[in-house]
Amino acid sequence: MAVRPGPAEIRQSLCLVCRSCHGGPQRRSSQIHSCLSAQRKTHLLLELTMSRDLTQILKTLGGEERPLRHQLLHNLSDLTEAELKQVEAAAASYSPQRRLKLIQALVQLAEDRVDYDFRPIFVWALDDADPRIRTLAIEGLWEDEHTHLVNRYLQFLDDEDAMVRATAAMALGRFIQLGELGQIPFSYADRAADALWNVYHTPRESVDVRRRALEGLSSSSRAGVRRVIEGARHDKNPSMRASAFYAMGRSADRRWIPYLLPELNEENPALRLEVVRALGELASKAAIDPLILMLDTEHDSEVRMAILEALGQIGGDKAKEALQIAVESEDETEAAMADLALEQLYAGIADLQELIDEVMGITQDEEEEDLSRIWDDFYDDPLEDDIRRLLDDLDVAF
Repeated sequence: MAVRPGPAEIRQSLCLVCRSCHGGPQRRSSQIHSCLSAQRKTHLLLELTMSRDLTQILKTLGGEERPLRHQLLHNLSDLTEAELKQVEAAAASYSPQRRLKLIQALVQLAEDRVDYDFRPIFVWALDDADPRIRTLAIEGLWEDEHTHLVNRYLQFLDDEDAMVRATAAMALGRFIQLGELGQIPFSYADRAADALWNVYHTPRESVDVRRRALEGLSSSSRAGVRRVIEGARHDKNPSMRASAFYAMGRSADRRWIPYLLPELNEENPALRLEVVRALGELASKAAIDPLILMLDTEHDSEVRMAILEALGQIGGDKAKEALQIAVESEDETEAAMADLALEQLYAGIADLQELIDEVMGITQDEEEEDLSRIWDDFYDDPLEDDIRRLLDDLDVAF
């Protein structure tokens, strides 16, 4: 059975003469690539991609007892329109459970190998009768920034399955972020924000869907989002409170820091986890000392991993010293996470806020003192206070 070559193999075949694309010796001749003109490269690429036997591959993949091996699955990457129709026809004959396992495997492979592109299959799977497959298809398209997906996801907010609705809400949140960053027309972000706003304010909707709508709104500049996040932190449901903390971190609004810091003492480890992550996202220098102290008392392994990651995001000498100590931990998983966090710190990713503070002339102590003033300013509008009280009354009424 012919196996389709991967992108790396294709690139290597295109550079057999000079080997300049994979570290080999280069020819001195100025005509290094002349023997492989653009036309020849295209022809060779077509020959390589046509060497597979897709019919046989699909037959093998349909076998209920056969493992879904990477060596076969990678052949479903970068499908042409005709090949996609062939896959659709074959998959229609698979059992629902086999089709589910296939999409699961493709989603996992797409996460592991960014050079594989299964998007045409995931778009097709959006129409599957199985809600589990529809959910997976949305997850598989997470990195797809094509705005035509916005309409599909908006439609999914009315899907009969709550998991599909929740996943669609999260996906729409990504388009809100893209719109806020100017990477797609803002009109798409605006429509997505309107829809998620309505979902969140629909009492009969499930908590899981509403909380994902809240998370999706976290990047929106829409008026009232800050108030919605604040209201969610008072919710009696721990899951909704967790989403409120998540939204604070994703909002890039450092005015949430004074509220988040006391929540590090939250008894529920799932809530502590989101608080730690949020403080890391916000690069809060005021959180460094509390986070380091938590390493001496925190017993939940997931929270400990989040603390190490947050220290890497925040950066600074104290964070670096704590991570260097953690690298020597007898716990191999913890040591590995500390090493990754140090890599992030050393790469300079965590130093962006430090650079901003340096330019602004802000020290860690000044930041801690300034946070209380910032938080006071957050509430210094009398009209806003009145509105907040009204909203609190409404919360009690519901």
